[in-house]
Amino acid sequence: MSPFLCIYFVLLWISNAESRTFLTPSNNAVNLGERATFSCNVGAKNGDQVLFLKQIPGNVPQLIIYHHHSFTSPRYGPGIPTDHYTVTSIDGFIVYVFSQSSKLIVTVDKFPEPALLVFPPYTEDNESKDSSTLTCHISKLAVSLVNVKWLIDGTTVQDGVSTSNPVRESDNTFSMSSYLTLASKDVNKDRMYSCIIQQEGSSAFISKGVKLSQC
Repeated sequence: MSPFLCIYFVLLWISNAESRTFLTPSNNAVNLGERATFSCNVGAKNGDQVLFLKQIPGNVPQLIIYHHHSFTSPRYGPGIPTDHYTVTSIDGFIVYVFSQSSKLIVTVDKFPEPALLVFPPYTEDNESKDSSTLTCHISKLAVSLVNVKWLIDGTTVQDGVSTSNPVRESDNTFSMSSYLTLASKDVNKDRMYSCIIQQEGSSAFISKGVKLSQC
């Protein structure tokens, strides 16, 4: 079983737009092997029907629960015979909600360490442009939720930072890139430019830096 962070939302469909749904809590975090409980209070009227689905990224949604006002009890999707849905194999899945969502984070003792590469600005950029961009390429991520920060000599900077959306790779890891764009006149070759990341559900920080004078 891959030690992935499990990010769980609930995909909810209600036939009557006048129904009101309250899904709580909005965020829930547990350790691997612990039970996580969500409460969904649906104020339904005659004719309403409610569906809960799970979706693994890249796959079609899977039905978990289906309920109609005429049913005496909810009906469950294939492979879900009880009223407590239990995940036995975690593989980085996401569940969605149309109108409301709750996020479930399942943490593990240790994540596989991702790979970070920090690239200096292209020489041509420094010579021909007013701005210079450093690139931090991040790969082998266990999860798609990642906090990325840039630091200059240990001080966090926010201006000029942009980060791409994560991409799921064929080995079920994620990759992404973050960019730090500075005015070319502000680039100092003796400063340390660092990229630091933290994967959602992990307490570990991973960093990589570059000093342009050493490139």
